[in-house]
Amino acid sequence: MAEGNTLRASLSLNTAQAVGVDEAIRLIEAGKGEGLCVDLGGGRFASADTPRGTDGLLQRLRGHKMLTALSQDGGDLSRLKPPATEVTVAPAVREILDAATRKP
Repeated sequence: MAEGNTLRASLSLNTAQAVGVDEAIRLIEAGKGEGLCVDLGGGRFASADTPRGTDGLLQRLRGHKMLTALSQDGGDLSRLKPPATEVTVAPAVREILDAATRKP
């Protein structure tokens, strides 16, 4: 797997300006995501500190939201809104998805 494409969670980010996952997604989609600190819950925070910047953070937050919904609702994804724009999948993520669908 390529380096720098994991959802980095930190306990040391500036939490005074942290926003929730839904608000962060809304801000990034509106082009106002620069310098965001995102509260993931459980004392964990994320920021756009990978090579893909806010685009990478947006993709990771959408995935985080989907996985959280799956774990809490038993798989009901009907309450999730589709992204407002075309989703661009990073090459490293595409590699993981392709590997997950291959039969052994």
